[in-house]
This record gives sequence, structure tokens and C-alpha cells, in this order.
Amino acid sequence: MLDILQADLLKLKRKWFWLLVFLGPFGVVSLQIVNYGVRYDWLIRQQPDVWLGLIQNINMFVAPALLLGMTILASQIANIEHQQSSWKQLLSLPVRRRDVFSSKFIIVFFMLLLSCALLFVGTIILGVYLHFGDDIPLLLIFKNSFYPLLAGIPILAIQLWLSITIQNQACSLSVGILGSVCSMYAYSAPDWFIWKWPLLQAGQGQEKFLLAGVLAGSVILLAGIIDFQRKDVK
Repeated sequence: MLDILQADLLKLKRKWFWLLVFLGPFGVVSLQIVNYGVRYDWLIRQQPDVWLGLIQNINMFVAPALLLGMTILASQIANIEHQQSSWKQLLSLPVRRRDVFSSKFIIVFFMLLLSCALLFVGTIILGVYLHFGDDIPLLLIFKNSFYPLLAGIPILAIQLWLSITIQNQACSLSVGILGSVCSMYAYSAPDWFIWKWPLLQAGQGQEKFLLAGVLAGSVILLAGIIDFQRKDVK
């Protein structure tokens, strides 16, 4: 398994994947820099707790940005093998198919985890820059930065499954982009709608969606691995 992870990381060495990891949180924080630069007085009046107001404003963009990141990263890491027509060559080696699939999932997950860490740091820096005081709600910022990723594990598993098993990446990209758009309007959607889970509004069952995301994500990931083990590759 470790050898497969190292091989996959080597394939990414000269790709632009790491730039995307940085661009996601940078874009979300930059939008709030513009937002507060233009409407600072109005935003402060809307929410007396300035840190909570900042977290809520950032939260509106976290889910769509995260889902787009999942879509693009999953598609691109699978497309490396599709473009080089190397699936058959790869799977002819003494490696287990489940390890090949799991390796790509782990790499994408940890790249997104790094994006969440950058968002966590960026939120704190922005709040300090805006002179919101030293009473920084680290736990709330942590939840806003990392919980959406855990709640979105089912979506990541679906995107990777589609990207690996369907050579035409237009399919997985279309599903991912549509899901990202839907997530922006999913606040009133039923709780079973998995594209709602990464929204994680404060005080609205964060832990419930978090647990559902981890459990459902594990099931979908296992289903994807089983399907990949049975499928013929070209």
C-alpha cells in the first residue's frame, strides 16, 4: 500500500494539483476580504459577534468550493491513468486493486485536508487583520474549516468512483459541478440529500451530518472498491 501511495504521489509531482489545494481556501478568504472591504459597517451591524459573522460569511462558500475541489482532484488523479492508458499495466503488477483505489482516495482526501487547514489559518489571519479582537473562537473556526470535509466524504467517494470507472471525465465533472451548484441551494433540502451535509450550519445538527458523512462515505467507498475489483479495465 505504501509503495502505491509513493508511486501516486510521484505522478503528481509535476502536476498543478498542489496549486488547486492552495487556490480553494485562498479564493474563499479573498471573497471575504472584498466583502468586508466593501460592506464592513453594514456587516458589523448585522452580527454584533464579529467573529461569528465572519465564520457565517465564510461558511456560505466553503461547501461549493470544497465540492468543486473534490470533483476536479478526483477527476484529475484518475485521468492520469486514463490518459496514459495505464490501468491494465498498473493492475498487471503484483498489487491489489483495493489498494490502488484506496491510494487515490487517501491522496485526494489529504490534499483536501490541507486545503481545510489553510482555510483555518486564513480565517484567523483575516479576523485579526480586521481587528476583531484576541478572543478567537478557535473551536468554531475549526468546525467550519474541517467538518464540511468529513460530512462530504460520501460525495468524494462518489466522485472518485465515477472518475476511475468511467473513462470520459465529462460524466464525473458534470455530476460534481451540478452537485456543487445544488449545494448552494440545499439549506431546505431533506436531510437524506448528501449534498446538503457539507453546509453544516451552526446549531443545526453538525454532529449528525458529520457522523452520517463518515458512515455513508465508508459504505460508498467500499462499494466503489468492490465494483473496481470486478470491473474489466482497458
